[in-house]
Amino acid sequence: NYFNARGLAETSRFLFAIAGEPYDDHRYPLKVIDWSLFKFERKEFEEDRDAGLLQTSLNKVPSLEANGLVISQSKAIERYLARPFGMVGDSEVQSAQVDAICEWVRDFKTEYQKTRALVGDDRDKGMAQWFDETLPERLAALDYLVGKDGYSVGSRTTLADVTLFTFLTQFFDNVEAATRAMDGAPNIKAVVDRIAELDTVKRWISDRPQTDF
Repeated sequence: NYFNARGLAETSRFLFAIAGEPYDDHRYPLKVIDWSLFKFERKEFEEDRDAGLLQTSLNKVPSLEANGLVISQSKAIERYLARPFGMVGDSEVQSAQVDAICEWVRDFKTEYQKTRALVGDDRDKGMAQWFDETLPERLAALDYLVGKDGYSVGSRTTLADVTLFTFLTQFFDNVEAATRAMDGAPNIKAVVDRIAELDTVKRWISDRPQTDF
């Protein structure tokens, strides 16, 4: 369950696509009223929330209904899916390495949102610095933790691969600048390029609903 947007649910949707697992992709309609104020029209979501239908996810989305239970929090959902899909590594050490890469990406997103929240000239300068300096520096540092040959950890697709792919191709409005930022991170770029070439990924991108964000 999520809004009709990519946002916090898209990594999980890519996991489903890569694993070839069917699921019910329930999307609440969402209309952007004012991006600067994060103001949206989301009538159906609010009706379900007010009716108490979202209590098991603390009135938030995304949530995943599975095996008679409701799982909330996007990262918990991603890890829950990655385990049965065989995407958490082949050992406890590899699993921890996968988690670490995902958590570093989460830190980068948090840092970016602070820049994105700036206004006026400060925002313009901050965004330029983020894509020209900060993001390339963060990716170059993370590149030391990422394996070679297109795999973040081990020798098969993991949640870390999918997280890097969605971060650098789906998260930013300025995809071109995010792509340039990978120039100094060859291992990460190899991971992103490999995931992008998977037929299941291409099919999902082609067939998924068109959304504003």
